[in-house]
Amino acid sequence: MAEKTFTQDELAKYNGDGERPHYMAIDGLVYDITDASKKGISIKKLMEVVFGRSKEKDEILKKLTVVGKLAD
Repeated sequence: MAEKTFTQDELAKYNGDGERPHYMAIDGLVYDITDASKKGISIKKLMEVVFGRSKEKDEILKKLTVVGKLAD
C-alpha cells in the first residue's frame, strides 16, 4: 500500500470526532493516536514528545501506528 501524504487541512479532519480516527503529526510522520491511552500513552506523554521534552520518545512512537506523512 502506498504511503498517504496529508496536508495540514486534511490532517485536521482526523480529530477523533464521530467515527473518525485521531491522527497527529510528529516530526513529519502522521501517527494514529486513537487508542493511545489503551497502549499506556497519556496526552501528557504525547505532548512531551511533540514539544521535545520526552526521554521516552522512541519507545512511545514505537507503540503507535504510522499512517502516512505530512506534506511539505
